[in-house]
Amino acid sequence: MAPDPPPDPGAPKRSPTLGDLFWVGTACAISVVGAGAIGYGLDAALGTTPWLTLAGLAFGIVSAVLLVYAQMRKFL
Repeated sequence: MAPDPPPDPGAPKRSPTLGDLFWVGTACAISVVGAGAIGYGLDAALGTTPWLTLAGLAFGIVSAVLLVYAQMRKFL
C-alpha cells in the first residue's frame, strides 16, 4: 500500500465540525474541574486551603488553553 501524498499547502483547510467543538469544550471543562478537584482534595488532606485549589485551577486553565491550541491549529 502506497503512503498518502503530503497535503497541498495551498489547499483550503476543513472547518471544525460540531463534534470537534463539543469535544474541545468538554475536555476543557474536565481539565479545569478535574485539576481544581485534585487541588481541593489535597488542600483538605494537607490543610493548606486555598493554595493548592488555586494552583490546581491555574494548572487546569493552562492545560485547557494548550489543548484548545493543539486541537484548533489543525483548522487554521
